[in-house]
Amino acid sequence: MSGALAPAPFREEPLGLRLTAGRAEFLFTNANAGDFAAAAEADFESVELASGIARADWAQAEQVHGTNVNLIDGDQQPGPYSTPADGQATSRGGVLCAVRTADCLPVLLGDDNAVGALHAGWRGLVAGVLDSGVAALRRLGADEFVAVIGPGARGCCYEVSGEMLETFAEYPAALANPGNLDLAAVARAQLEAAGVGTIYDCGICTICSSPEDFFSYRRDRGDTGRMLGATWLS
Repeated sequence: MSGALAPAPFREEPLGLRLTAGRAEFLFTNANAGDFAAAAEADFESVELASGIARADWAQAEQVHGTNVNLIDGDQQPGPYSTPADGQATSRGGVLCAVRTADCLPVLLGDDNAVGALHAGWRGLVAGVLDSGVAALRRLGADEFVAVIGPGARGCCYEVSGEMLETFAEYPAALANPGNLDLAAVARAQLEAAGVGTIYDCGICTICSSPEDFFSYRRDRGDTGRMLGATWLS
């Protein structure tokens, strides 16, 4: 089944963008919600309140631009930062799966049976982190799940080397703006190839967004915060 880019029923909230698909809840925080590279207690509390899930039950990891996806199932407890990984997935209610980004894409997956959060920069996209995430959801019993692409580096602004353009030559839609790479276009193509039936894309470029709205590593020359891409089962 090929993927279809669907009209995105995002809701703008003080913390950022939120979307609901059945039991799956998806949240992309904005800069106003805080810097989740080193979040203050109040920032954590705001997401705890929005999700109803205490921080002790957040599944997070030290992100390394790889393809490992942690599965939190059965009686397993989330172990924050215990294992290097670029994805978290669960079929349990009461667990929040989270990744941190600032130009890399947060890609969230979910249906009524399972949810997952993936950190997808260009290295992860090359390595196959989205395929790993889709496979993880299917192992957890998810079937007709949706994919939700959050704020990240887009083709309007993300200038890259000729070598990187060659790396992504198989994705012509991602190279429509000469000299630039559209990470979201790569992600959409890979999700479609993996058989994801519905894809929602917020369409936001972090690089040309206002610093008051979204963090951007490229725009701010490395001196920036991190946003949270989070998903959970209601």
